[in-house]
Amino acid sequence: MASLYLLRRQPLREHEWLLDIFSQQHGRLSVVAGRSNQIPDLLQCCDGDWVSAEDWPRIRGLRPAQASSLKGPALYCALYITELLTRLLPRGEALPDVFLAYQETLQALAVSQLPDPWLRLFEVRLLSALGYGFSWQQDAQGQPLQADSRYLFVPREGFAISERGIKGADLIAFARTERDNPAAWVTAKQVLRIAIDDLLERPLTSRELFMPIPAGKVKEPK
Repeated sequence: MASLYLLRRQPLREHEWLLDIFSQQHGRLSVVAGRSNQIPDLLQCCDGDWVSAEDWPRIRGLRPAQASSLKGPALYCALYITELLTRLLPRGEALPDVFLAYQETLQALAVSQLPDPWLRLFEVRLLSALGYGFSWQQDAQGQPLQADSRYLFVPREGFAISERGIKGADLIAFARTERDNPAAWVTAKQVLRIAIDDLLERPLTSRELFMPIPAGKVKEPK
């Protein structure tokens, strides 16, 4: 049996689902499940196995191993990192560090009152595992970042000195994971958004969950 998370599901045929799963041992896969099967919820760790078939592997023995208690902003954050996986992970490539990062982040979101640090650290680990990581301590030329300098972030390259750029002190603080330095985490969010958006073909729909709600309207879950 493999440990896995269900990332997404969609109707395939009249009596079947096409599931997008993320397995610790096998990475991201598409598998088929019958409509009569009990399909676990998103964000819920499961055990399961699958067998080869003509089109997609067919799941069997899928059962929840750990329930999810996420709600409110923590749930929105979890849906955000889940969409990152569905949009960025290659298929059929084992990425155990990303699996553990995802699992640890979901667990942390369930108990933490400050989700942002967990999101930023997850994004860093994800980019690194995908081969798009960059140094937070050196510029693109390999020179140490200076606290009194400013830098521009260039996707897939790194940081370059710029008079109107980001404070080097904030980048260095993030590299040291200074959790009591809010400016460092705000800066990291800006940088990581640029890095992630450069890899996406279209905007993330989960970001809409974080947008302010117009007066007089109720935000309904999707």
